[in-house]
Amino acid sequence: MTCVIEACDDAVSYDFCKAEMHTARKEHHCYECGRIIKKGEKYEYARGVWEGDFSTNKTCLDCLSLRNTYFCSWLFGDIWEEFRYWLHDWWLYDGQELWKLEALTPAARERALKYIEEWEEDDDV
Repeated sequence: MTCVIEACDDAVSYDFCKAEMHTARKEHHCYECGRIIKKGEKYEYARGVWEGDFSTNKTCLDCLSLRNTYFCSWLFGDIWEEFRYWLHDWWLYDGQELWKLEALTPAARERALKYIEEWEEDDDV
C-alpha cells in the first residue's frame, strides 16, 4: 500500500531515531491520542534526537495502525489532527484511499468513522 498523507515539515529533522515494540510493564500514555496504554499491552517505543533535543514517544497500537496505514511521514503527536485535515481534503476532492480503513485496528477505525460522520453532518448543514 502506498501512503497518502505527507505531514512532516521538511524543516524538522532528526539526528537519530530508533523505534521498537515493547510490552508495557506499567501504564503509559500514548503520545498521539493520550489514552492509557495498560500493563501487558504492546506499544511502539521511539527514542531519538530531533533538532538537538532527546525525546521519547510511546504510541499505542491503534495510533500506530493509523500511522502505518496512511502516513508517509509525520511529526509525533500530530497524526489524528493531520488525518482530520486529510479527510477534509478527501471529502472535497473525492479521493480513493478511504478503503484503507479496513487496515486499522477496530478502535482506530471507530475513531476515523466518527470523523467521517462529523464531515457528513457539517456537509449537510
